[in-house]
Amino acid sequence: MKKTLSLALALVLSLTLLSAALAITEGDYIWEGHTVTLVSVNTKPMFAPADMTDDQYAIALELTVPASLLADDAPRRLFFEQAKLVDESGKVYSLGAAATGETGHLLLFAVDKGTDADALSLQFIAGAASGIPQEYVGQWAGKAGDINLSFDVGADGAGTYTFEQSGYYENYDFALQVDSEAFSVQIPKGNQLGIASCEGTYAYADGVLTLEVQTTFANGRVFSYTVPCQRVE
Repeated sequence: MKKTLSLALALVLSLTLLSAALAITEGDYIWEGHTVTLVSVNTKPMFAPADMTDDQYAIALELTVPASLLADDAPRRLFFEQAKLVDESGKVYSLGAAATGETGHLLLFAVDKGTDADALSLQFIAGAASGIPQEYVGQWAGKAGDINLSFDVGADGAGTYTFEQSGYYENYDFALQVDSEAFSVQIPKGNQLGIASCEGTYAYADGVLTLEVQTTFANGRVFSYTVPCQRVE
């Protein structure tokens, strides 16, 4: 469940985008047989992804896309999943937030401050390259005691989860590592509960995706739980 900005916010952002001579090359790209055009790049947008840390800065890309891609949720979601910024070392930055307007998409990325914008390139990376099995892709939900967990796994193994317990709610991005059957959650600094890290393992059998979750707090306390999850139809 990717974080999506409102159309009104997209219009405000599009007014703030300034042209820049970056290695994120403006011009035409081919995505799934369609021509999409990177119109402008801004390294100082008015807004940033909600989970951006103090060690990162925001980059906004404005693209025009064919009307057929705007009208259908499925290709729009796949487009957002596959749009990446890649640095010279091969590090991949996934989309942090997005908005859809009348003619295209506005994409927001959070990039490490030590990485120069002119060392980045825009790439569309298909989920098949990550090796994520198709049976994992989609929306899931599970319950263990008073814990309710729901999450959305994209074709690249990335997604967003929602955790609810006794009135507490949190929503963070995560990524699956298919080779180790493990996952890690992107926990922002200064979060409400003082969470230092959240990670675990997963196992799939008979249509059930079971998560073994371990949350470590800054004070050293560890909270572990197991949640069997089923696909949300």
